[in-house]
Amino acid sequence: MSHRRLKLAVLVDLERRPSAGGHVKCWERFAEAATRRDDLDLTVHVQGERESVEALSSHVRFMAHRPVFSTARLSWLLGKIPDHTDLSPWHPAIAQALPSYDVVHTTDAYFAMARTALRVCQSKGIPLVNSVHTDTPGYARLYTKSMIERLFGKGLLAGLLLDGLGLDRLEESRMQCRLRRHQKAALFSLDSDPLALEEMKRFLGQGRVGVLRRGIDKRFFHPIKRDRMWLKDRFGIPTDRPVVFFAGRIDQTKNILIAARAVAELIGKGQDVHFLAAGIGDQMPMISKLLGDRASLPGSLPLEEMGRLYASADVFAFPSMLDVLSNALMEALASGLPVLVGAGSGLEAYVASGSNGIVVSDDGWADALRGLLENASSRQEMGRAARLYAERALPSWDDVLAQDLMPLWRRAARWE
Repeated sequence: MSHRRLKLAVLVDLERRPSAGGHVKCWERFAEAATRRDDLDLTVHVQGERESVEALSSHVRFMAHRPVFSTARLSWLLGKIPDHTDLSPWHPAIAQALPSYDVVHTTDAYFAMARTALRVCQSKGIPLVNSVHTDTPGYARLYTKSMIERLFGKGLLAGLLLDGLGLDRLEESRMQCRLRRHQKAALFSLDSDPLALEEMKRFLGQGRVGVLRRGIDKRFFHPIKRDRMWLKDRFGIPTDRPVVFFAGRIDQTKNILIAARAVAELIGKGQDVHFLAAGIGDQMPMISKLLGDRASLPGSLPLEEMGRLYASADVFAFPSMLDVLSNALMEALASGLPVLVGAGSGLEAYVASGSNGIVVSDDGWADALRGLLENASSRQEMGRAARLYAERALPSWDDVLAQDLMPLWRRAARWE
């Protein structure tokens, strides 16, 4: 094509590393898709230990910046958190870089890169687009509660601050207000949660709201990669033992103990089952203590192993209530696994309960797992339905870039 490439900055205020969560991995996949286009010059700005640039192609790159005031400095107060971000209200390197772009895309509304982008875009007249990838207000509620209990225990004072004054809920509300202000300042705002999208349309207007799906590589995540002998050799799991699989952070934000305790309940009743969780987090010791040798917790695994790992499991359990949309859920569906998600999680839109998975109530996880583990034919039928759903309904990363993002970026830049 002869036209000039749209010059775009995407700001992801998290460290890019092999164990990074779905937010970072999402933009890694979009960046890979962008290398296959000739109408976009994309720079994804991320956190790093030092200033650096990694070029994926002549027109796509990752640029890393040192944080000004990382949450890592507050570990004594916040405890262990999975991904550190930058709390500074201003990032000089970002401020210096942004005026050269046609469009700036923020992926949060709270931290240094997004706050700097808002001020620069408003002062320089640069079009701003925003997308939601994480339920940050919900995380703020959890971490506020955890911080108060760490400082004051779980006694009378903590009860007054949490149950009486509701400081955790007030922090959640405050963060939600900050998100709304940022979205109002942006030309367009995108989300994946159907309920959030409807709410956004009410206060922004339908023309300023867009859906941002997640893509999936349906050749990499495929049932044909099932290999129970490899799973036995890799993790010591007998080939005839059903495997309940989880992928993601192993901490309170994902509610992983709900799935682990359900597996423990089944084992206590004589069920032969194994729990395999890929990821890292501070609840790994609790799960090891709970399940003993019936749990495999290998930490973060190389991407090249994940396709075979998903396909070699039997059920995917994902009890998180804070995921805007889960890459792991898409990967499980494409791999032909029946998926279990929590009622009210927002992930029910991808699960036809009783067809490709089960939407589970708070206290129904053990029963839902038991039904699938005891009925191999039902489990396999749901797995086939999961793969069929993925083939029919889940887009590729190239599709999402072309259909969800590029049209709004072009409109923001007034190219259309």
